[in-house]
Amino acid sequence: MMPKPGARNLPNATRSLAAETLAVVVLLALHGTAVAHEQWILTPGQIQEWNAKPLPDLFTSLSPANAIPTLAFLAFLACWVRLGFTGARELFPDLQARLASHGDIVAPILRFCLAWALLSSALGAEPRVGVPAFSAPTLFAPDLLLMLLSPGWAWLRWAEIVISLALLLGIYVRFFAAVLFGLGILGLGLFGAAMLSYVGAAFGACIYLVLQGPGRYFLPLPLPAARLLRPVQAWLASQPRQRAQAILRVLTGATVLYMGISYKALHPNLMLGIIDIYRLPILSSAPETFTLIMMLVEVAAGLLIIAGILLRPLAILLMLAFLFFASLLPESYMGHALFYGVVLSFLFNGAGHWRAPEARDTPADIIIVGGGFSAVGAGMRIERLIGSYTRVNVTLVHDTSNLLFHPLLPEVVGGLMQPGDVVNPIRRILPQCKVIGGRLDGVDAVACEVTIKCRNGNVLTLGYDQLILAPFLQPNLDLAPGAMAHACTIDSVGDALHIRERVVRLIEDAELADDPAERARLLTIAVIGSGQRACATAVEAAALLRTAAPSYPLLNELGWQVWLYEDTNTPYTDFEASIHSRRNRELSKAGIQLGGAERVASVTDRAIILSSGERRPRGLVINAAFKQPAVQMNGREVRWPPGIGGDLGLLGHPNIWIPATGAQEQGRFLTMADLARLGRTAGYNAWARSQGHPTRRHRLRRQLLKPYNMGRRSLCSVGGWIISGTPAWMFSRLTNLAELPGLERNLRILIDWLLDIPFRHDIAVLAPDQTERLQRGHYEVGDEVITEGDVGDTAYIVNAGRLAVLKGDIQVTELSEGDCFGEIALLSGVRRTATVRCVTACDLTMVVRDDFQTLSAGRGALAAAIRRQADDRRAKLADDDHEHSVAGFSVSSQAV
Repeated sequence: MMPKPGARNLPNATRSLAAETLAVVVLLALHGTAVAHEQWILTPGQIQEWNAKPLPDLFTSLSPANAIPTLAFLAFLACWVRLGFTGARELFPDLQARLASHGDIVAPILRFCLAWALLSSALGAEPRVGVPAFSAPTLFAPDLLLMLLSPGWAWLRWAEIVISLALLLGIYVRFFAAVLFGLGILGLGLFGAAMLSYVGAAFGACIYLVLQGPGRYFLPLPLPAARLLRPVQAWLASQPRQRAQAILRVLTGATVLYMGISYKALHPNLMLGIIDIYRLPILSSAPETFTLIMMLVEVAAGLLIIAGILLRPLAILLMLAFLFFASLLPESYMGHALFYGVVLSFLFNGAGHWRAPEARDTPADIIIVGGGFSAVGAGMRIERLIGSYTRVNVTLVHDTSNLLFHPLLPEVVGGLMQPGDVVNPIRRILPQCKVIGGRLDGVDAVACEVTIKCRNGNVLTLGYDQLILAPFLQPNLDLAPGAMAHACTIDSVGDALHIRERVVRLIEDAELADDPAERARLLTIAVIGSGQRACATAVEAAALLRTAAPSYPLLNELGWQVWLYEDTNTPYTDFEASIHSRRNRELSKAGIQLGGAERVASVTDRAIILSSGERRPRGLVINAAFKQPAVQMNGREVRWPPGIGGDLGLLGHPNIWIPATGAQEQGRFLTMADLARLGRTAGYNAWARSQGHPTRRHRLRRQLLKPYNMGRRSLCSVGGWIISGTPAWMFSRLTNLAELPGLERNLRILIDWLLDIPFRHDIAVLAPDQTERLQRGHYEVGDEVITEGDVGDTAYIVNAGRLAVLKGDIQVTELSEGDCFGEIALLSGVRRTATVRCVTACDLTMVVRDDFQTLSAGRGALAAAIRRQADDRRAKLADDDHEHSVAGFSVSSQAV
């Protein structure tokens, strides 16, 4: 039988202990009576009077008055539990780590709190209605009066004093904690159900001290029978702190749950009496409702404590609740000292566990290629399946270390979104995943290996058991001649900021221009591409110009234009086709002019040329056209989308998974929720296949909310009805936010959205000045410019200095001023097989691969000279043994 996802996160012993405790608590609560817990703040007459009253209808029959709060609280509880499994690690992680590092202080805290409870009970110091202070000693709590017992039990008072002093001073803590445990069992026999409100937490604290000892700050007195007790002490010392904490947590949670069921759910009249008699503020306005809410809170707290979900924030809430009621009722702030100690243990130690789980799953290496929603969704699903203790290694390969939230990226252009809010570090989303910065170079499906080219130029070869290929769309730089050189892409936060900077500078340049035609050109922007991002980019560019108008009067005087030219080679999806006319109307309302069926044939630095031959001047061209990246597999390029089965497995390759739609679903519009769900299915199937479990088929679900993101001009399908305007914008944002992983990022985005209401869009320019594409480098004596085995990605020109070319330890030749090297590797795409080392200090001009290929492409004289020189060198290398060169490396005295 296949294990449930996440089951191995919780040890079997802890689960069984929690389940058994829960059953016992419910049975005790149903069998018990409610005459003990309120006896120190209600007189016997008041207890009898309120117990005689009939139970309120709110607690005896189902009605909207109790159903609505209960359902609301269950929803809150579900959110709390989900938060515990998703975003809890993001809640003050540094603080959590610091608190956990001080876990050894829990034992002294419990000693002090137990000592206070025992000593104050023995002296009768805690206030009690109708009983003067220090006149009636009790056992553990103010309502367990020793005077109700026969005189033969008077020694219990002195036993409490002795145990309290021993615990306070740290004398033989394990021994006296065991004695106190026995005293609690005796109290159960003497007081019965009245003891159940305290014995669970007391027992848990005693067991913790027996296992962990005194902790810090104790008197190290020698044991009379040290040799006999040494094996016992060694065994106790070997018990992990988290095991003691797990026992304390479960027993305390059982106590809280028992009080919630017994005193609030089954016998609420006494709580109603307390609210009525003491006229508690706020609670007195609706006592029955607040009693119901208190019951729900107490029961939920008990369940959450037993389950160990988000105990640290829960501990803070419990501490505040104890102090709040102590301030309202006639009891001292230290009346719940025992519970204070337990709550502080939750704060420092967390939930604990019975034993550290051992990894028993099948070892496997799972590699995920990509950094979009599908890839991250796959990684998140796998992490939840494998848990914290696993032998499954997960590696994610992506060219950046952040998850980019593409639907909101255009809003960075318009100033609605802060740049940092549309990215989230992948390492925070996937803390167990190894993230490698690089791009996929090829897949060897026979050897089950992938080749990764890292950002530093190194090449890694990684073996895999399961491979998930989830590459995201990349800019289509071949859309039209000149698009690579003269159009700004929008594929990163840097791109969005650069576009904002360009738009603002175009406005400033237009203010200084004298020619009206030049002004019109500078204030005209063209966006090329299809789909949501192209439309949203055009809308946000127009919004930026509109927002800047009050600060730049020129915009109001001359106006501006934003054109959208759609990529005619990209077909519409089903949803896009159904909303096409509605979308065009919204774009027109935003001030966007549509290019219609005109195709952009080429792009220059000052204009675009249409397929009809018409030349249209433009100040800025934005390339928002995208295509699927090429994937090399077994030496051949895989056409995208590839053939995949119903379980998202690549046909013919049982251990390769593609989170994409199959042939029968091609042309369907995919939301972020669809992409994330595809990733989760691929992640589950990769894990299941690695563990020998059956895989699952994937079916795209019908989305109730389907957004088409265009900023404030968004459209949204709600159950088939298309809405627009502000409601659609809000729906689209909320649906996208629901899929964005990371609690911290979600909160930051919500704050930004709230600031959108009273303030205008931001027009500040945040993009840094771009560095020069042609770079210069300085190297000292002995520095290696090229190392044998490297991948060639740069060509070099020697400006000054001398360099030695080495093959192994043998010098082949020497380079000096005017020489160039490394260009053949850029043209042929092979690795360097020689080393270039500086003989003297050198200054070099570096030409990166993209720039070099741009120079060598085309039909110009320079490009032809570069190619002719490379061909001459190859021919010369074949005939001239004195001109040493290797594949991927060449030297010559002629400069590029």
